[in-house]
Amino acid sequence: MIIKNKIKIFVFFLLIFALKGTFAQSEAGKESFAVLGLYNSAQMTARGMNFIPRFLNEASSSIANPSTLNTNLNNMISITYTDIFAGSYQGAIHYTHTFEKLGNFGFALQYINYGDFLMTESNGDIVGSFSANDYMFNVAWGRQIEKNLFLGLNFKPLFSKYESYSSVSFALDVSATWVSPTGSWQVSAAISNLGRQIQSFASQRDTLPTDIQIGVSKKLKHAPMIIYVVADNLSKWDIREKDGLSPRTTTGIDGTVNEESSLSAFFDKGFRHLKFAVDILPSQYFQFSVGYSWRQRQEMKLDDVFSLTGLSYGLNLNYKNYSLSYARNEYHVYGSPNYLTLSYRF
Repeated sequence: MIIKNKIKIFVFFLLIFALKGTFAQSEAGKESFAVLGLYNSAQMTARGMNFIPRFLNEASSSIANPSTLNTNLNNMISITYTDIFAGSYQGAIHYTHTFEKLGNFGFALQYINYGDFLMTESNGDIVGSFSANDYMFNVAWGRQIEKNLFLGLNFKPLFSKYESYSSVSFALDVSATWVSPTGSWQVSAAISNLGRQIQSFASQRDTLPTDIQIGVSKKLKHAPMIIYVVADNLSKWDIREKDGLSPRTTTGIDGTVNEESSLSAFFDKGFRHLKFAVDILPSQYFQFSVGYSWRQRQEMKLDDVFSLTGLSYGLNLNYKNYSLSYARNEYHVYGSPNYLTLSYRF
């Protein structure tokens, strides 16, 4: 009981600090390490979410939401490979283990190679080549603190090397998950990417993309389905992009001003915070997932061109202790990354 009370006090003060830092960084308006928002496994990509509000048999999802780390994931390892775009690729390895007295832990390494680039003089003469890479480590911890309440922390050192320039940052995630007595409803909340850049590329330090997320999931009683809804970027209401080529207020050739209606703007701003997904589980050996992001759709679509932008989908095959997952995120009409994840439990 004493240990649980100490944990509660620690989390309370940590959240106070987190909220203060989150709004301060949001107002700064300058963010770095957007790579923190990339999906790191096929299972997460299939749902179009990098924060899954549910206890699942997935090492990568649980490390991303450390409050869902549990004993069922003991000695599980997963390896992910992604061919992103134009010679860029991403790899990740996740491992989870339970220590009886300390709790549930997750360890991960995510690596992104942005490809090779030509090094030239100001006159265009080629004098060599260089590469650009990001390395992200995770040390996550999760534990039950009440009957239906779980807590998790995720410490993330980040290292970047772009030609002769390098950067070092440290980030922290704090998450909590509540599970209903029947287990069908599960709710998670998190504050992600708290921290700072210790060593910057240049003289000015960039801020980390701190995020507040809340998600809910529901397993249907009379159908083999799990429904997910996640709201992110909750520290700022209007996260719409400003595109000078597609302004929301236009002037016709006759001088008529066409303005976006307040109702349309309200719903557009609101839905950009939401992501939706569903798992379809016809058997214990097969699972199909699909997700949708309104924000990705609005930011990456091309007018008058049909595309599935904003949609993500994938399937998962299970056999004994093995799991093979494939997913595709319809990022843009001219290119979408494919994710492949292999998992094994010892």
